[in-house]
Amino acid sequence: MAQVCFSIARESYSAMGHACSKKSTAEVKSTAPAQAGGAPAGDGKLKVALIYYTMYGHVKTLADQVKAGLEQGGAEVTMYQVPEILPEEVLKKMGAPPKPADTVLDHAMVDSLPDFDAFVFGFPTRFGMMCSQFKSFIDGTGGLWMAGKLAGKPCACFTSTGTQGGGAETTILTAITQLTHHGMLFVPVGYSTQDILNLDEMHGGSPYGAHTLANGDGSRQPSDLEKRIAVHQGTHCANLFKKLTAEPAGGKPKIAIIYHSAYGHVKTLAETIKASVEAAGGEPTVIVLSGEITHADGKNSAVSQDVVDSLPNYDGFLFGSPTRFGMISSVLKTFWDQTAGLWLGGKLVGKPAAFFTSTGTQGGGTETTPLTCVTQFTHHGMVFVPIGYTCQDILNIEEMHGGSPWGASTYAGADGSRQPTPLELKIATHQGGYFTNIVKKSIA
Repeated sequence: MAQVCFSIARESYSAMGHACSKKSTAEVKSTAPAQAGGAPAGDGKLKVALIYYTMYGHVKTLADQVKAGLEQGGAEVTMYQVPEILPEEVLKKMGAPPKPADTVLDHAMVDSLPDFDAFVFGFPTRFGMMCSQFKSFIDGTGGLWMAGKLAGKPCACFTSTGTQGGGAETTILTAITQLTHHGMLFVPVGYSTQDILNLDEMHGGSPYGAHTLANGDGSRQPSDLEKRIAVHQGTHCANLFKKLTAEPAGGKPKIAIIYHSAYGHVKTLAETIKASVEAAGGEPTVIVLSGEITHADGKNSAVSQDVVDSLPNYDGFLFGSPTRFGMISSVLKTFWDQTAGLWLGGKLVGKPAAFFTSTGTQGGGTETTPLTCVTQFTHHGMVFVPIGYTCQDILNIEEMHGGSPWGASTYAGADGSRQPTPLELKIATHQGGYFTNIVKKSIA
């Protein structure tokens, strides 16, 4: 069955003008006809699907606020709720109120989703991740995944939890794995609103997205502050969605390739990506992190402060680091810690960012290393750009290779003796060009 699915995926991507051959799926327009259930008409306005699940009404309340913000930002919003999978008698025992009147997104409507330009997803937490109702909806999008229909589409998330620290971050962070496999661009709120910094009252809301505290029994309703954050998320997303879905600009985007390489493997990927950025019409600048710059106070830094201060001048960023126990290296983390001043000033909010890595073994950090860098992107409010399965070579199961929906990677071997293969370099080449095309849109 798995072989059949991968064959279909290969054929679907090839039919679309596959990214690893001629052009990226980010450049391919959906040709699916508009279908029943509120699919948008082609009038040139930003079309956003706001898809949510609510049991006790908290997520619905936030959804209405996010919708208002999106509309204030000039978007045309279609709201859907995902189907309920619990029996009615179970819902009654749980004290769940009647469902809202918004259209239920049944399986017949899923094929119309590519007609939207962007998406906002809302769901309550269940043990620190999305609820099963929403996961069931995501699992039903396999056909869209196989055809790459959502690749390159920007999206955002919001949530509801019972307690403080009860899933406000992890519920959305674990949702990013689903979005990454689709190749969707994750647009966080970051700290683009001062309300998230508020310590005068208890409230939800994080760099990942709007959020409300419902209490364990669902008795607490979204506060005015939480609603403000939700409205802000809507307007913030509308503005960035417009940029990320625009026609590519004619100028050369300035792209910084920032990396740390211990044994040369990440450097080789970086050089390959640099050549691809140039070939795609970008203007790359390579910044090598060393962790050996010693200051008068005896402390080390990964790069000079002048370089850090220059980062807002770039349009996009590609970061590379070898894995260290399943996460980014201490050198790259030192770099991120040096950017606190940029964080305070919101200087990197909305900037596209991507990641590539090197691991010693198969399954030794190929996915978790990028994931730990996404947390850094999110706090800065940067847009995470995965490659998803826009590169057919990631589907290759005929030879051992690195590369994942998160980005290019190579297996170095535990002793560093293995060098990047032609297939791994091919994936890196794709990532550089694909990312450049996304950045071109963001600066249009």
